[in-house]
Amino acid sequence: MSSLALVLVLISACLHAGWNLLGKKQVPSLAFFTLAMLGGALLFMPVLGLSNQWMQLPGAFWWLLILSGAFQGIYMAGLAWAYARGEISVLYPLARALPVLLVPVAGWFIWQHWLLNAQDILGMVLIALAGFMLPLIRPSAFSLSIYWTPALGFMLLAALGTVGYSLTDKAAIDLMRQQGFSAMLAGMQFMVLQAWAALVWMLPVIACLPSERQALRHLLSGPARVWILAGAMILTTYGLVLIAMAYTEDVSYLVALRQASIPIGALLGVFWLKETLSAFRWLALTVMMTGLVLVALN
Repeated sequence: MSSLALVLVLISACLHAGWNLLGKKQVPSLAFFTLAMLGGALLFMPVLGLSNQWMQLPGAFWWLLILSGAFQGIYMAGLAWAYARGEISVLYPLARALPVLLVPVAGWFIWQHWLLNAQDILGMVLIALAGFMLPLIRPSAFSLSIYWTPALGFMLLAALGTVGYSLTDKAAIDLMRQQGFSAMLAGMQFMVLQAWAALVWMLPVIACLPSERQALRHLLSGPARVWILAGAMILTTYGLVLIAMAYTEDVSYLVALRQASIPIGALLGVFWLKETLSAFRWLALTVMMTGLVLVALN
């Protein structure tokens, strides 16, 4: 993983925590994230005019794009419905930590190669461990009932969506690079195409759910600047990750380092949303930072 990829991912992590807080602070719904995705897709639409290379991409790319859109929709739905049922300081770490373990395993099954060493694995295990520690106020409070809730069930859905789009997007970016795209152009154009692909999946879900239709009407009656800002942050966040993918051999590194957004999100949850963190949760964040450093410095 190059130094440029590391910098891009860390900037992306800060933005990721920010748009998640916007989603939690507004109406936590799929409707909000769908409007945000639409706003971002329209805002960055001119990027597709930088080159018409994307129109000549082979059929395999378009299948990956459709699949990526579905996974992105699953991620957004899981995130929205979890935030409607719990605190971001508990839920956000789990949604981000689970893919740290799942992506390397899934990648190995798909591509049959393993680039991670012992330090990488230790760092990723610490990141995931901290994600599971954060819902606990203290060690003696451990109970399966803490994890086995509707909110955390939706977080698992969000985590599975993350695994899916991380792997499909890496394959799509690699294919674009093979077709002569620069890393910058591939990342920027794919972020817009993926946003439209996700909307194809997300809009029908909203149309089918009365609660989401109601949330959509509420959001449309308010100022558009909030969801347009969130959309700009969402697409910029992932656009940076997509560019970084072109400079990374194994997407597992990206997924692990993106979790820098967890301590950022937890701290913003405390200072902005006035949520509380116990001493044990501060310890969990320290464990997570240790894991991030191990992965980043390798």
